[in-house]
Amino acid sequence: MLVKEKMKNKYLLAVTKDLLELKVKNLNFLFPIEGYSVGFQDVFKISEIKTEEAYLYINRTLDKESSSSLKEKLKNLSQNIVGIGFNDLGLISIAKELNLQVKLIYMNNHNTTNKASINDYLEYVDSVLISTDITEEEIKTILTEAKKPLVLPYFGMVEVMCSRRRLLTNFHTEFGLELKNEQVLFENISKNPFHIVENEYGTVFYKDTFLDYRNIEHEKIEFYYINGLNLTKEDIIKIINKEKIEKTESGFLN
Repeated sequence: MLVKEKMKNKYLLAVTKDLLELKVKNLNFLFPIEGYSVGFQDVFKISEIKTEEAYLYINRTLDKESSSSLKEKLKNLSQNIVGIGFNDLGLISIAKELNLQVKLIYMNNHNTTNKASINDYLEYVDSVLISTDITEEEIKTILTEAKKPLVLPYFGMVEVMCSRRRLLTNFHTEFGLELKNEQVLFENISKNPFHIVENEYGTVFYKDTFLDYRNIEHEKIEFYYINGLNLTKEDIIKIINKEKIEKTESGFLN
């Protein structure tokens, strides 16, 4: 399957191992990093990443021990690594201390809901992921008034919550169930499904649908962000071609 449109847009894909063979112009891979990422079963060692113009994804909350170990791993980064997407603001200090010559993207989704906060973050980073908790009008206002180009949440599962506890392990142990580190569970009252992913650093709940913001365009979008969790290579091509994908929703846009 081929990409139909002329690739003027730039895409940032949180990649899984099944998506590594994708060859699409203007598509940058965002690699969840082993030991420093939650919400992904596929994680990668920094030393193993050979893709050109690669981005690291560090979305775990850092403590003193993990900050120290991360500093060691970020020293002497290969030239193919051009940026870091992150959630913990402490990474800004790490990057400054190490004098990292990479693009910094703040990606804490639920902390980026207004233009004032985003412009404050942009004093310290190169770009920010706009929150999925706001309307299309608010998104476009933020894009227009932001000091720098921003990252738009374009397509994929959206994180609802994150806990540092191993909630699936606790649940399965409490009820004598088979241990799983990835599962869809239903909330008792609403019956809404949640896609849950756990590793040793915590548990992430995603809505079990794909947020679809492909109708939003703006000249100040740096990247269109795609969360590759539960998507195939064929899905990614369909997303870029703006073809129909099942189980989508528009969040707060309507």
